[in-house]
Amino acid sequence: MVHNFIGVVISTAMDKTVRVQVAKRVMNHHVQKEILRHKVYMAHDELEKCKNGDVVRIEHCRKLSRHKSFAIAEIVRPARTWTDPETGELHL
Repeated sequence: MVHNFIGVVISTAMDKTVRVQVAKRVMNHHVQKEILRHKVYMAHDELEKCKNGDVVRIEHCRKLSRHKSFAIAEIVRPARTWTDPETGELHL
């Protein structure tokens, strides 16, 4: 069974590793309402292309470390950024 998830990159602080937050809707049967649950996965980013806020697709691969068994398959949508025209600073 192939595991593919789409999530948002929340951290790029490690070398060749990113943290991806994946959202999932589940039904609460007690109140009959859908709620949103999140899970964070460590994913391998060989080329270190990902930035915070990127929407990425991760896929299951062989276990690469204690916590890392996913790899970045593609960047679905880059993070929304803008440059301040007065100062030239890049903002997320």
